[in-house]
Amino acid sequence: MMSEVEVSTLFWSVGLLLVPLLIAIPARLIWRYVVGRSHEENTYRQHVNRIIHAGMIVEQFREELDDIAKNLQLTASKARLIEADLLYPLQITHFLLLPALLVLPLAFFMALPVMIIGFPVLIILEQLLIKQKILIRVLKLFETWLKMQIIHIPSPARGHNQSQGKREELSQHLVRFHKVPQGVFLGLFAWLIVHWIFQLDSLIIEIIISSFLYIILLGSIGIISTALESDLVLADLGQAKLIPIQNWLESNIKPLVGVGLLFLLGRDLLLEARVGNPVLFSAVVLMVLYGAAVVGVSFQWGYAMFRGDKVRGQFEEQAIEYIDPQSYDLTRSRGKIQFNIRMSMQERIEANKHSPRTMTFADLESLPSMAEKGISAPENPLSD
Repeated sequence: MMSEVEVSTLFWSVGLLLVPLLIAIPARLIWRYVVGRSHEENTYRQHVNRIIHAGMIVEQFREELDDIAKNLQLTASKARLIEADLLYPLQITHFLLLPALLVLPLAFFMALPVMIIGFPVLIILEQLLIKQKILIRVLKLFETWLKMQIIHIPSPARGHNQSQGKREELSQHLVRFHKVPQGVFLGLFAWLIVHWIFQLDSLIIEIIISSFLYIILLGSIGIISTALESDLVLADLGQAKLIPIQNWLESNIKPLVGVGLLFLLGRDLLLEARVGNPVLFSAVVLMVLYGAAVVGVSFQWGYAMFRGDKVRGQFEEQAIEYIDPQSYDLTRSRGKIQFNIRMSMQERIEANKHSPRTMTFADLESLPSMAEKGISAPENPLSD
């Protein structure tokens, strides 16, 4: 049986692990204040929500949204921040990582060796997954294996992160920070796996081994996630489901990593309470978590920012070559849902590049009638 001292130490270690959560809850409330909750800001938010809930692309309404922001006396940066908050909402997992951002300049130099070693690994992974077309071939096999059809439905956020905002604006940081947690917790997961399997006496050696494993996991998930921003959707007609492939990937990874983290944390914490120092173990867990957060943030601010568009563009070309999905509009107006085929994915992308269509809220109100009249809809490519 554990002595009273051991139980007390265990409680202290659990309390230390809960510190990020205690910081995250008030930080989430403060974020609401930063984003803004004034009447003017809420009014602008309602207009953007109308576009999102209708299933339309926000950038198509750019001219009208700019006019609305000016009438509400909102700065362009504030309007973009409100849009980013709606298109890329922060969850509690994002706020758990905030302490890492507070010490980012100092922690960056500590994580620099991992990033220097990791960059060539990322290039190799990109070569395999994208340039050697492994990812698109696997996706093609999944389409056959899952007996679903891959189609293209433009996301409401399509083109938003390439809008006119400056890179140092908070809205641009928010877009990149939105994807950080899915990679960060893989770092803690990697260390716990190494700590469990090898049970080494040297923490430094455990960190080195888990860093290599983390780089591979982070690079693979990061590159795949960036490529899958191509608005590809799994259509499961048998169960009447439309599942964005990126969401499908996250929904399968998160439970696995989450359950694994809870199991490994609980097991190692109880073991340390019996034969070691659980408080020291909790401190190491937080150090690894925030170290992984620094590497994850650097990945998004660095590799994904400079290589993201190119990777996404190459994967779109491969999707057109191997799958040639059709592009659909899934819209809603006054409770009426319209699911209409428009053109091929290639035609949609080319149309958006050369002459993106500008819409108004009057067009938004008349969506059902527009679809019934066939406005902007070419001949059905599946009719042959």
